Amino acid sequence: MISQIPGGTDGLDQLVCDGKTLRGSAIETDDGHHRFVAQVTVYDRALGVALAQKAYDTSDSSKRAALKELLSTLELEGVLIQADALHTTQAYFTGASPRGPTSS
Repeated sequence: MISQIPGGTDGLDQLVCDGKTLRGSAIETDDGHHRFVAQVTVYDRALGVALAQKAYDTSDSSKRAALKELLSTLELEGVLIQADALHTTQAYFTGASPRGPTSS
């Protein structure tokens, strides 16, 4: 939780990550599963703008892989990244040293 970060969020830029399925893109595959096109976006909270976006087909990639690729293109020193629980199950980068908890 953000309240558990030593020193709070003072001096940290905040990025918010979210993914959406593109309407009308879902199709049923021959094996009965569904595939669709989705998009992941990284927003700068203070500026209120999208910094990076990536669309992907779920038959080729995943939301987690798309977000990891987006984050690898950004300078993340001193940045608080907010994402849903899907992204808290494993570390994104080896050697990462977060200032606080990565999940609650």
